[in-house]
Amino acid sequence: MRGLVSGVVCALALAGCAWAGRGAQQPPGPLAPLPAPTIVAGGLDARALLADLPARALRLGAGAPSVVASGAAVDNEWVGAFVEVPRDDCVLAYARGASSIEDIDVAVYAEDGTALAVDEGRDVHPTVLLCPPHPDRVYVAAHVVEGEGLVAVGAQIVPRGREVIVARALGARAAMAQGPRPADAWPGLDDVVRTHRVTLGGTWEELKRVALSVDVRVATYLSLPIVADQCVDALVVPDDDVALLDVEALDAEGRVVARADEGLGPHTLTLCSPVSMEGTLSVRPHLGRGLAAVVLARAPGDVARDLSARPEVAWIATPQPLSRAAQERDALLSRNGYDGPALKSTGTLAIGRRVSVSMDLQATAGTCSRIDVVAGAPLALVGARLLDDAGSLLASGEASTSVALFACAHGPGRLELETRGRPGPFAVTVRPERWRDAAFGAHPLAASRMLARAADGPTMLLSGKPGAVRELSLDPIRTLAWVESVPAGKCVRATVGAEGPGGGVELRAFDVDDAEIDRSEAAHAASVRACSPADAAHSFRFEVRSSAGHMDAVLGIRTSGRD
Repeated sequence: MRGLVSGVVCALALAGCAWAGRGAQQPPGPLAPLPAPTIVAGGLDARALLADLPARALRLGAGAPSVVASGAAVDNEWVGAFVEVPRDDCVLAYARGASSIEDIDVAVYAEDGTALAVDEGRDVHPTVLLCPPHPDRVYVAAHVVEGEGLVAVGAQIVPRGREVIVARALGARAAMAQGPRPADAWPGLDDVVRTHRVTLGGTWEELKRVALSVDVRVATYLSLPIVADQCVDALVVPDDDVALLDVEALDAEGRVVARADEGLGPHTLTLCSPVSMEGTLSVRPHLGRGLAAVVLARAPGDVARDLSARPEVAWIATPQPLSRAAQERDALLSRNGYDGPALKSTGTLAIGRRVSVSMDLQATAGTCSRIDVVAGAPLALVGARLLDDAGSLLASGEASTSVALFACAHGPGRLELETRGRPGPFAVTVRPERWRDAAFGAHPLAASRMLARAADGPTMLLSGKPGAVRELSLDPIRTLAWVESVPAGKCVRATVGAEGPGGGVELRAFDVDDAEIDRSEAAHAASVRACSPADAAHSFRFEVRSSAGHMDAVLGIRTSGRD
């Protein structure tokens, strides 16, 4: 044992000597400078991603291949371009991605956004074959579902007679481009549309009525025009061969902005937008393969206040910084006769967190306060509620970027703000409202709802000359009626706001022949309009009642010129 210990000690001593010897060596001299990296012009060759697929298609009888589009892409991004296809031939379309992409789809669309052929299985080699009848020009695109990296989209023309061989050999999904067809002969469709319109409320102009081929394997797409400050309503009715539809509205980037409720039978989707966008309606059944009738209608954005069901709001963040947005709102209100703000406050909204702003409303009797919540980039989809110190609701509203409330109660309160779109900064200003009447203070919540319903557009400005304001007591078994004389070339807008235990307000306007010319129904506020021709004055009859229970209401009249 003593010999073993002596050996270990000697070994350690020798190792120490060797280490000391190395430590005594001179340090190396300075390193020679490395050259700058050599830059070679060019980009990644996306054709390599397609491997031997184009060559295989050539051997099977397809034409020469073309790279339709290529580039780096991330999750939910699209890469594509238009392809011209001979009328009597088929087109083979495929997409491939780098190894870092785990799922990619390929789709062929008509120019109106209708999907003609789609392969969206969970794989990395989607391939479709589209045969006549089809448009002369189609849009071929790849959609990265999961992952990120380089993407290549290719296409080849396939002559008739070789389509079956090509599709089977390459595993392509084959499709005949049927596209949308008229739905005029759809049994019972008129009754379904009529019932839906009555249930939804508002006045709508029908845009399109078509029948789409739908399949459980792929989604079918239809162009959905979305105009600024308008609402569009889609009613989708499946036939007996399909069930449990998925109905979604997509924006130009393919993001879902609205989704219909799930279930059996007809599906509805109502979408309001403060901006114009190229929208697309996506329809896909969970069961079966057949047809679905689609009826599209539009209405001015104000119809959202008359609907029995709350519509979806397609929001977009303001591009302006808060300082500029606030200056523009102040200038706009000043041009429309409002005084400067009596109170200002700023802050920041975050998703999932409500911000409370204390305020003391010191307006004189008979007046209301106008509260503007202005959003700065990138804040979007703002909701606001004004409560008194006892927690009672005084006013509420929401908007894509900025929202205005009308507070007709005085004293301390709190403004609760939240965002359901994107976080960002906000500013709050308070001004005396120009429209004044003693009835506003008697029923502050009803007056607030009346003023908000009477205001026009996203800026919430009151147009025309104010007229009579009345306090009303509404119930469902008694209809209140009155007559308004409207000067030649002028219009009268009657607006009702209500509060109380009841629910639903119905307001109607009739001409001298008792023909209904306008109707508005909503939960708490309604508004109708009647106009005289340019050459003669007319009298119009108005009727209002509640739909259920008793409600206290405030009625306001404003007169303006014809648009």
